[in-house]
Amino acid sequence: MFSAKSFLWAGALWAVATGPVASESLREAVRNALATYPDLASARAEATASVYEMLELERDFLPTVRLYGDAGAERVDDPSSLSVSDNDNTKFRRQLGVEAEFVLFDGYRRANAVYANAARADGSILRLLDASETLALNATEVYIDVYRHLLLQASASRNLEAHRVLGQRVSDLVEGGRLPVSDQLQAMDRIRAAEIALVEVRQAGRDAEARYERIVGHKRNGPLAVPSASPLPRSLAALIDTAQRNSFRIQAATTEVNRTAYQKRIGMADQKPRVSFNYGMSIGEDIGGASGSQKDAYIGLRMDWIISQGGRVARERALIERNSKALSERHMAIRELREMAERTWNSYLSNAETVRITTSQLDTIDQLVDQYDSEFEAGTRTLIDLLDAERSRFSAEFAQISAQASLAFSGYRMLAAQSRLAAHFGVDPRGEALVADLEQRALVKPTAVFNTQIPPLR
Repeated sequence: MFSAKSFLWAGALWAVATGPVASESLREAVRNALATYPDLASARAEATASVYEMLELERDFLPTVRLYGDAGAERVDDPSSLSVSDNDNTKFRRQLGVEAEFVLFDGYRRANAVYANAARADGSILRLLDASETLALNATEVYIDVYRHLLLQASASRNLEAHRVLGQRVSDLVEGGRLPVSDQLQAMDRIRAAEIALVEVRQAGRDAEARYERIVGHKRNGPLAVPSASPLPRSLAALIDTAQRNSFRIQAATTEVNRTAYQKRIGMADQKPRVSFNYGMSIGEDIGGASGSQKDAYIGLRMDWIISQGGRVARERALIERNSKALSERHMAIRELREMAERTWNSYLSNAETVRITTSQLDTIDQLVDQYDSEFEAGTRTLIDLLDAERSRFSAEFAQISAQASLAFSGYRMLAAQSRLAAHFGVDPRGEALVADLEQRALVKPTAVFNTQIPPLR
Protein backbone atom coordinates (compact mmCIF):
# COMPACT_ATOMS: atom_id res chain seq x y z
CA MET A 1 0.00 0.00 0.00
CA PHE A 2 1.27 3.48 -0.89
CA SER A 3 2.02 6.01 1.83
CA ALA A 4 1.34 9.71 1.32
CA LYS A 5 4.64 10.53 2.97
CA SER A 6 6.59 8.50 0.43
CA PHE A 7 5.45 10.81 -2.35
CA LEU A 8 6.29 14.14 -0.75
CA TRP A 9 9.38 14.35 -2.96
CA ALA A 10 7.13 14.64 -5.98
CA GLY A 11 5.50 17.82 -4.67
CA ALA A 12 8.73 19.64 -3.83
CA LEU A 13 9.16 23.30 -4.71
CA TRP A 14 9.04 23.96 -8.45
CA ALA A 15 9.11 27.53 -9.78
CA VAL A 16 9.24 29.53 -12.99
CA ALA A 17 12.71 30.92 -13.33
CA THR A 18 11.81 33.61 -15.89
CA GLY A 19 10.40 37.09 -15.45
CA PRO A 20 11.17 39.74 -12.82
CA VAL A 21 12.67 38.88 -9.47
CA ALA A 22 9.54 39.97 -7.58
CA SER A 23 6.92 37.26 -7.37
CA GLU A 24 3.58 36.49 -5.75
CA SER A 25 3.60 33.48 -3.47
CA LEU A 26 0.74 31.02 -3.25
CA ARG A 27 0.14 32.18 0.33
CA GLU A 28 -0.18 35.80 -0.79
CA ALA A 29 -2.56 34.90 -3.61
CA VAL A 30 -4.85 32.88 -1.34
CA ARG A 31 -4.86 35.55 1.37
CA ASN A 32 -5.76 38.23 -1.16
CA ALA A 33 -8.60 36.10 -2.55
CA LEU A 34 -10.02 35.54 0.94
CA ALA A 35 -9.77 39.26 1.71
CA THR A 36 -11.42 40.58 -1.46
CA TYR A 37 -13.76 37.99 -2.97
CA PRO A 38 -17.35 39.37 -3.00
CA ASP A 39 -19.09 36.06 -2.20
CA LEU A 40 -17.00 35.66 0.95
CA ALA A 41 -17.76 39.23 2.00
CA SER A 42 -21.45 38.37 1.57
CA ALA A 43 -21.10 35.26 3.75
CA ARG A 44 -19.24 37.30 6.39
CA ALA A 45 -22.02 39.90 6.42
CA GLU A 46 -24.63 37.12 6.79
CA ALA A 47 -22.75 35.63 9.75
CA THR A 48 -22.42 39.03 11.43
CA ALA A 49 -26.10 39.81 10.88
CA SER A 50 -27.12 36.46 12.42
CA VAL A 51 -25.11 37.31 15.55
CA TYR A 52 -26.77 40.72 15.82
CA GLU A 53 -30.20 39.08 15.43
CA MET A 54 -29.34 36.78 18.33
CA LEU A 55 -28.29 39.80 20.42
CA GLU A 56 -31.74 41.32 19.81
CA LEU A 57 -33.20 38.66 22.12
CA GLU A 58 -31.67 40.39 25.15
CA ARG A 59 -34.85 42.48 25.17
CA ASP A 60 -36.83 39.44 26.35
CA PHE A 61 -34.73 39.17 29.52
CA LEU A 62 -35.00 42.82 30.50
CA PRO A 63 -38.01 44.70 31.93
CA THR A 64 -40.35 46.23 29.40
CA VAL A 65 -41.24 49.82 30.29
CA ARG A 66 -44.03 51.64 28.45
CA LEU A 67 -44.88 55.30 28.75
CA TYR A 68 -48.33 56.33 27.54
CA GLY A 69 -50.54 59.39 27.53
CA ASP A 70 -53.70 60.77 25.99
CA ALA A 71 -55.66 63.98 25.84
CA GLY A 72 -58.98 64.91 24.31
CA ALA A 73 -62.62 65.79 24.82
CA GLU A 74 -64.73 63.26 26.76
CA ARG A 75 -68.43 63.19 27.61
CA VAL A 76 -69.77 60.54 30.03
CA ASP A 77 -73.46 59.91 30.85
CA ASP A 78 -73.48 57.83 34.05
CA PRO A 79 -75.79 59.37 36.67
CA SER A 80 -75.26 56.49 39.08
CA SER A 81 -71.54 57.23 39.41
CA LEU A 82 -71.15 60.91 38.55
CA SER A 83 -72.46 63.98 40.30
CA VAL A 84 -75.14 66.11 38.70
CA SER A 85 -72.58 68.77 37.81
CA ASP A 86 -70.26 66.27 36.11
CA ASN A 87 -72.73 63.93 34.47
CA ASP A 88 -73.28 64.33 30.76
CA ASN A 89 -70.90 67.26 30.53
CA THR A 90 -68.02 67.50 28.05
CA LYS A 91 -64.60 67.81 29.69
CA PHE A 92 -61.02 67.99 28.42
CA ARG A 93 -59.44 64.84 29.82
CA ARG A 94 -55.65 64.22 29.92
CA GLN A 95 -53.62 61.40 31.34
CA LEU A 96 -49.98 60.31 31.60
CA GLY A 97 -48.85 56.91 32.85
CA VAL A 98 -46.07 54.35 32.93
CA GLU A 99 -46.22 50.53 32.98
CA ALA A 100 -43.43 48.02 33.55
CA GLU A 101 -43.37 44.26 33.10
CA PHE A 102 -40.72 41.67 33.93
CA VAL A 103 -41.28 38.07 32.80
CA LEU A 104 -40.65 35.54 35.56
CA PHE A 105 -41.65 32.32 33.77
CA ASP A 106 -42.55 31.52 30.18
CA GLY A 107 -42.09 27.75 29.93
CA TYR A 108 -38.43 28.32 28.91
CA ARG A 109 -39.50 29.93 25.68
CA ARG A 110 -36.93 32.72 25.92
CA ALA A 111 -34.09 30.32 26.72
CA ASN A 112 -34.90 28.05 23.79
CA ALA A 113 -35.21 31.07 21.50
CA VAL A 114 -31.66 32.04 22.51
CA TYR A 115 -30.45 28.46 21.96
CA ALA A 116 -32.06 28.35 18.51
CA ASN A 117 -30.66 31.70 17.43
CA ALA A 118 -27.23 30.91 18.85
CA ALA A 119 -27.21 27.65 16.86
CA ARG A 120 -28.31 29.58 13.76
CA ALA A 121 -25.52 32.13 14.27
CA ASP A 122 -22.96 29.35 14.78
CA GLY A 123 -24.20 27.75 11.57
CA SER A 124 -23.71 31.01 9.65
CA ILE A 125 -20.17 31.33 11.01
CA LEU A 126 -19.38 27.73 10.12
CA ARG A 127 -20.79 28.20 6.61
CA LEU A 128 -18.54 31.24 6.30
CA LEU A 129 -15.58 29.07 7.26
CA ASP A 130 -16.65 26.36 4.81
CA ALA A 131 -16.97 28.95 2.04
CA SER A 132 -13.49 30.17 2.96
CA GLU A 133 -12.10 26.67 2.53
CA THR A 134 -13.75 26.39 -0.88
CA LEU A 135 -12.43 29.78 -1.97
CA ALA A 136 -8.94 29.00 -0.67
CA LEU A 137 -9.01 25.78 -2.69
CA ASN A 138 -10.23 27.62 -5.79
CA ALA A 139 -7.47 30.22 -5.41
CA THR A 140 -4.91 27.43 -5.00
CA GLU A 141 -6.25 25.69 -8.08
CA VAL A 142 -6.05 28.77 -10.33
CA TYR A 143 -2.59 29.61 -9.00
CA ILE A 144 -1.30 26.12 -9.81
CA ASP A 145 -3.15 26.14 -13.14
CA VAL A 146 -1.53 29.41 -14.22
CA TYR A 147 1.85 28.03 -13.20
CA ARG A 148 1.16 24.81 -15.12
CA HIS A 149 0.34 26.77 -18.27
CA LEU A 150 3.52 28.81 -17.94
CA LEU A 151 5.49 25.56 -17.91
CA LEU A 152 3.45 24.17 -20.78
CA GLN A 153 4.10 27.30 -22.84
CA ALA A 154 7.81 26.96 -22.17
CA SER A 155 7.64 23.29 -23.20
CA ALA A 156 5.65 24.11 -26.36
CA SER A 157 8.17 26.85 -27.25
CA ARG A 158 11.08 24.42 -26.81
CA ASN A 159 9.23 21.87 -28.94
CA LEU A 160 8.67 24.43 -31.71
CA GLU A 161 12.31 25.54 -31.61
CA ALA A 162 13.49 21.91 -31.79
CA HIS A 163 11.31 21.32 -34.85
CA ARG A 164 12.54 24.51 -36.52
CA VAL A 165 16.17 23.53 -35.97
CA LEU A 166 15.44 20.08 -37.35
CA GLY A 167 13.58 21.63 -40.28
CA GLN A 168 16.60 23.75 -41.15
CA ARG A 169 18.84 20.70 -41.04
CA VAL A 170 16.44 18.85 -43.35
CA SER A 171 16.37 21.83 -45.77
CA ASP A 172 20.17 21.82 -45.92
CA LEU A 173 20.20 18.05 -46.59
CA VAL A 174 17.54 18.42 -49.29
CA GLU A 175 19.55 21.16 -50.98
CA GLY A 176 22.60 18.90 -50.81
CA GLY A 177 20.67 16.10 -52.46
CA ARG A 178 20.89 13.78 -49.45
CA LEU A 179 17.13 13.81 -48.70
CA PRO A 180 14.05 13.95 -50.92
CA VAL A 181 11.77 17.00 -50.99
CA SER A 182 9.06 14.94 -49.30
CA ASP A 183 11.13 14.93 -46.11
CA GLN A 184 11.25 18.72 -46.17
CA LEU A 185 7.46 18.82 -46.56
CA GLN A 186 7.09 16.43 -43.61
CA ALA A 187 9.33 18.65 -41.48
CA MET A 188 7.30 21.74 -42.46
CA ASP A 189 4.08 19.93 -41.55
CA ARG A 190 5.41 19.08 -38.08
CA ILE A 191 6.60 22.68 -37.59
CA ARG A 192 3.09 23.93 -38.34
CA ALA A 193 1.65 21.39 -35.89
CA ALA A 194 4.11 22.62 -33.22
CA GLU A 195 3.05 26.21 -33.92
CA ILE A 196 -0.62 25.29 -33.53
CA ALA A 197 0.15 23.51 -30.24
CA LEU A 198 1.87 26.65 -28.92
CA VAL A 199 -1.06 28.84 -29.99
CA GLU A 200 -3.52 26.55 -28.18
CA VAL A 201 -1.41 26.43 -25.02
CA ARG A 202 -1.09 30.21 -24.99
CA GLN A 203 -4.85 30.63 -25.37
CA ALA A 204 -5.48 28.22 -22.49
CA GLY A 205 -2.88 30.13 -20.49
CA ARG A 206 -4.66 33.43 -21.07
CA ASP A 207 -7.92 31.85 -19.95
CA ALA A 208 -6.19 30.63 -16.79
CA GLU A 209 -4.84 34.14 -16.18
CA ALA A 210 -8.39 35.52 -16.50
CA ARG A 211 -9.69 33.03 -13.90
CA TYR A 212 -6.75 33.97 -11.68
CA GLU A 213 -7.68 37.65 -11.81
CA ARG A 214 -11.36 36.91 -11.05
CA ILE A 215 -10.64 34.76 -7.99
CA VAL A 216 -7.45 36.30 -6.57
CA GLY A 217 -8.60 39.84 -7.28
CA HIS A 218 -5.78 41.14 -9.46
CA LYS A 219 -3.58 40.13 -12.34
CA ARG A 220 -0.62 37.85 -11.74
CA ASN A 221 2.48 39.61 -10.45
CA GLY A 222 5.76 38.10 -11.66
CA PRO A 223 6.77 34.43 -11.55
CA LEU A 224 5.03 31.83 -9.42
CA ALA A 225 6.22 29.04 -7.14
CA VAL A 226 4.28 26.04 -5.87
CA PRO A 227 5.48 24.48 -2.60
CA SER A 228 4.19 21.10 -1.49
CA ALA A 229 1.34 20.96 1.02
CA SER A 230 2.22 19.60 4.45
CA PRO A 231 1.68 17.90 6.74
CA LEU A 232 -0.46 15.32 4.98
CA PRO A 233 -2.21 12.30 6.51
CA ARG A 234 -0.40 8.97 6.41
CA SER A 235 -3.42 6.92 5.39
CA LEU A 236 -6.92 7.17 3.96
CA ALA A 237 -8.41 6.25 7.35
CA ALA A 238 -6.53 9.11 9.01
CA LEU A 239 -7.71 11.52 6.33
CA ILE A 240 -11.36 10.51 6.71
CA ASP A 241 -11.18 10.63 10.51
CA THR A 242 -9.68 14.12 10.58
CA ALA A 243 -12.00 15.36 7.86
CA GLN A 244 -15.13 14.25 9.72
CA ARG A 245 -13.93 15.74 13.02
CA ASN A 246 -12.90 19.09 11.54
CA SER A 247 -15.42 19.57 8.71
CA PHE A 248 -17.07 22.98 8.91
CA ARG A 249 -19.86 21.74 6.67
CA ILE A 250 -20.74 18.85 9.00
CA GLN A 251 -20.55 21.16 12.02
CA ALA A 252 -22.88 23.61 10.28
CA ALA A 253 -25.31 20.78 9.49
CA THR A 254 -25.20 19.75 13.18
CA THR A 255 -26.14 23.26 14.30
CA GLU A 256 -29.18 23.11 12.02
CA VAL A 257 -30.25 19.83 13.64
CA ASN A 258 -29.94 21.48 17.05
CA ARG A 259 -31.77 24.61 15.92
CA THR A 260 -34.83 22.66 14.76
CA ALA A 261 -34.88 20.80 18.10
CA TYR A 262 -34.92 24.12 19.97
CA GLN A 263 -37.71 25.38 17.72
CA LYS A 264 -39.79 22.40 18.78
CA ARG A 265 -39.20 23.29 22.43
CA ILE A 266 -40.36 26.84 21.75
CA GLY A 267 -43.64 25.43 20.47
CA MET A 268 -43.98 23.36 23.63
CA ALA A 269 -43.32 26.44 25.77
CA ASP A 270 -46.27 28.22 24.16
CA GLN A 271 -48.55 25.63 25.78
CA LYS A 272 -47.42 26.62 29.30
CA PRO A 273 -48.45 29.59 31.45
CA ARG A 274 -46.64 32.91 31.31
CA VAL A 275 -46.07 34.65 34.64
CA SER A 276 -44.83 38.22 34.92
CA PHE A 277 -44.26 40.89 37.53
CA ASN A 278 -46.13 44.09 36.67
CA TYR A 279 -46.06 47.63 37.97
CA GLY A 280 -47.81 50.77 36.81
CA MET A 281 -48.92 54.24 37.78
CA SER A 282 -50.80 57.07 36.12
CA ILE A 283 -51.92 60.62 36.78
CA GLY A 284 -54.69 62.50 35.02
CA GLU A 285 -57.28 65.26 35.06
CA ASP A 286 -61.02 64.95 34.44
CA ILE A 287 -60.79 61.21 33.82
CA GLY A 288 -63.95 59.20 33.23
CA GLY A 289 -66.16 62.29 33.34
CA ALA A 290 -65.27 63.20 36.97
CA SER A 291 -63.77 66.60 37.62
CA GLY A 292 -60.44 66.90 39.35
CA SER A 293 -57.15 65.04 39.57
CA GLN A 294 -56.82 61.26 39.67
CA LYS A 295 -53.83 59.10 40.55
CA ASP A 296 -53.57 55.32 40.17
CA ALA A 297 -50.85 52.78 40.94
CA TYR A 298 -50.65 49.03 40.97
CA ILE A 299 -48.07 46.28 41.57
CA GLY A 300 -48.41 42.49 41.40
CA LEU A 301 -48.17 39.27 39.39
CA ARG A 302 -49.96 38.45 36.17
CA MET A 303 -50.55 35.06 34.55
CA ASP A 304 -51.49 34.38 30.95
CA TRP A 305 -52.20 30.84 29.81
CA ILE A 306 -53.57 29.91 26.41
CA ILE A 307 -55.28 26.64 27.26
CA SER A 308 -56.36 25.76 23.74
CA GLN A 309 -55.31 27.04 20.36
CA GLY A 310 -55.79 25.64 16.89
CA GLY A 311 -52.86 24.54 14.76
CA ARG A 312 -50.63 23.28 17.55
CA VAL A 313 -50.58 19.68 16.36
CA ALA A 314 -49.77 20.70 12.80
CA ARG A 315 -47.00 23.01 14.01
CA GLU A 316 -45.45 20.25 16.13
CA ARG A 317 -45.53 17.80 13.23
CA ALA A 318 -44.00 20.38 10.91
CA LEU A 319 -41.12 20.94 13.35
CA ILE A 320 -40.58 17.18 13.60
CA GLU A 321 -40.25 17.04 9.81
CA ARG A 322 -37.87 20.03 9.84
CA ASN A 323 -35.69 18.19 12.31
CA SER A 324 -35.82 15.03 10.20
CA LYS A 325 -34.78 17.06 7.14
CA ALA A 326 -31.84 18.56 9.03
CA LEU A 327 -30.70 15.11 10.18
CA SER A 328 -30.88 13.78 6.62
CA GLU A 329 -28.85 16.71 5.32
CA ARG A 330 -26.22 16.09 7.98
CA HIS A 331 -25.99 12.41 6.99
CA MET A 332 -25.65 13.45 3.34
CA ALA A 333 -22.87 15.90 4.24
CA ILE A 334 -21.00 13.08 5.98
CA ARG A 335 -21.36 10.79 2.97
CA GLU A 336 -20.23 13.46 0.53
CA LEU A 337 -17.26 14.34 2.69
CA ARG A 338 -16.17 10.71 2.87
CA GLU A 339 -16.43 10.45 -0.91
CA MET A 340 -14.41 13.64 -1.37
CA ALA A 341 -11.73 12.37 1.02
CA GLU A 342 -11.48 9.01 -0.75
CA ARG A 343 -11.38 10.56 -4.22
CA THR A 344 -8.76 13.06 -3.11
CA TRP A 345 -6.62 10.32 -1.60
CA ASN A 346 -6.95 8.17 -4.73
CA SER A 347 -6.10 11.16 -6.92
CA TYR A 348 -3.03 11.94 -4.84
CA LEU A 349 -1.68 8.40 -5.12
CA SER A 350 -2.46 8.20 -8.83
CA ASN A 351 -0.83 11.55 -9.55
CA ALA A 352 2.25 10.60 -7.57
CA GLU A 353 2.56 7.37 -9.54
CA THR A 354 2.00 9.25 -12.81
CA VAL A 355 4.77 11.71 -11.92
CA ARG A 356 7.12 8.82 -11.24
CA ILE A 357 6.25 7.08 -14.50
CA THR A 358 6.35 10.19 -16.70
CA THR A 359 9.68 11.27 -15.19
CA SER A 360 11.17 7.88 -16.06
CA GLN A 361 9.47 7.95 -19.46
CA LEU A 362 10.87 11.39 -20.24
CA ASP A 363 14.41 10.26 -19.37
CA THR A 364 14.02 7.31 -21.73
CA ILE A 365 12.62 9.45 -24.56
CA ASP A 366 15.42 12.01 -24.18
CA GLN A 367 17.92 9.21 -24.74
CA LEU A 368 15.82 7.89 -27.62
CA VAL A 369 15.73 11.30 -29.36
CA ASP A 370 19.50 11.67 -29.01
CA GLN A 371 20.01 8.17 -30.41
CA TYR A 372 17.60 8.72 -33.31
CA ASP A 373 19.26 12.05 -34.08
CA SER A 374 22.66 10.40 -34.35
CA GLU A 375 21.26 7.60 -36.51
CA PHE A 376 19.42 10.11 -38.72
CA GLU A 377 22.65 12.05 -39.21
CA ALA A 378 24.38 8.79 -40.12
CA GLY A 379 21.61 7.90 -42.57
CA THR A 380 20.46 4.78 -40.69
CA ARG A 381 17.23 6.27 -39.31
CA THR A 382 14.42 7.95 -41.29
CA LEU A 383 13.21 11.48 -40.68
CA ILE A 384 9.74 10.29 -39.72
CA ASP A 385 11.27 8.22 -36.90
CA LEU A 386 13.04 11.29 -35.52
CA LEU A 387 9.94 13.46 -35.87
CA ASP A 388 7.83 10.89 -34.05
CA ALA A 389 10.41 10.74 -31.26
CA GLU A 390 10.31 14.53 -30.89
CA ARG A 391 6.51 14.44 -30.72
CA SER A 392 6.68 11.71 -28.07
CA ARG A 393 9.08 13.80 -26.02
CA PHE A 394 6.72 16.79 -26.11
CA SER A 395 3.75 14.59 -25.16
CA ALA A 396 5.67 13.04 -22.26
CA GLU A 397 6.83 16.43 -20.99
CA PHE A 398 3.28 17.75 -21.32
CA ALA A 399 1.97 14.80 -19.28
CA GLN A 400 4.69 15.18 -16.65
CA ILE A 401 3.96 18.89 -16.10
CA SER A 402 0.22 18.22 -15.78
CA ALA A 403 0.82 15.33 -13.39
CA GLN A 404 3.08 17.46 -11.19
CA ALA A 405 0.44 20.19 -11.05
CA SER A 406 -2.29 17.67 -10.25
CA LEU A 407 -0.15 16.13 -7.51
CA ALA A 408 0.48 19.50 -5.89
CA PHE A 409 -3.23 20.37 -6.04
CA SER A 410 -4.21 16.99 -4.57
CA GLY A 411 -2.12 17.76 -1.50
CA TYR A 412 -3.89 21.07 -0.93
CA ARG A 413 -7.22 19.42 -1.59
CA MET A 414 -6.48 17.05 1.29
CA LEU A 415 -6.05 20.05 3.57
CA ALA A 416 -9.36 21.47 2.33
CA ALA A 417 -11.09 18.15 2.97
CA GLN A 418 -9.92 18.48 6.59
CA SER A 419 -11.05 22.15 6.79
CA ARG A 420 -7.43 23.16 7.32
CA LEU A 421 -6.56 25.00 4.10
CA ALA A 422 -7.31 28.61 5.11
CA ALA A 423 -5.48 28.09 8.39
CA HIS A 424 -2.55 26.59 6.44
CA PHE A 425 -2.18 29.97 4.74
CA GLY A 426 -2.57 31.83 8.03
CA VAL A 427 -6.07 33.16 7.41
CA ASP A 428 -9.00 33.26 9.86
CA PRO A 429 -11.89 34.79 7.90
CA ARG A 430 -14.17 35.02 10.93
CA GLY A 431 -12.48 37.92 12.67
CA GLU A 432 -12.22 38.20 16.44
CA ALA A 433 -15.96 38.33 17.17
CA LEU A 434 -17.30 35.52 14.97
CA VAL A 435 -16.38 32.47 17.01
CA ALA A 436 -18.75 29.51 16.60
CA ASP A 437 -19.21 28.82 20.31
CA LEU A 438 -22.42 30.76 20.88
CA GLU A 439 -24.64 27.71 21.34
CA GLN A 440 -22.36 26.19 23.97
CA ARG A 441 -22.14 29.49 25.83
CA ALA A 442 -25.92 29.87 25.73
CA LEU A 443 -26.49 26.37 27.08
CA VAL A 444 -24.41 27.25 30.14
CA LYS A 445 -26.33 30.50 30.65
CA PRO A 446 -28.69 31.98 28.05
CA THR A 447 -27.82 35.59 28.89
CA ALA A 448 -24.06 34.93 28.65
CA VAL A 449 -24.10 35.37 24.87
CA PHE A 450 -25.34 38.94 25.14
CA ASN A 451 -21.86 40.19 26.09
CA THR A 452 -20.60 39.31 22.61
CA GLN A 453 -18.87 42.34 21.12
CA ILE A 454 -18.74 42.91 17.38
CA PRO A 455 -16.37 45.74 16.42
CA PRO A 456 -17.64 48.18 13.77
CA LEU A 457 -16.33 48.06 10.22
CA ARG A 458 -13.19 50.09 9.70
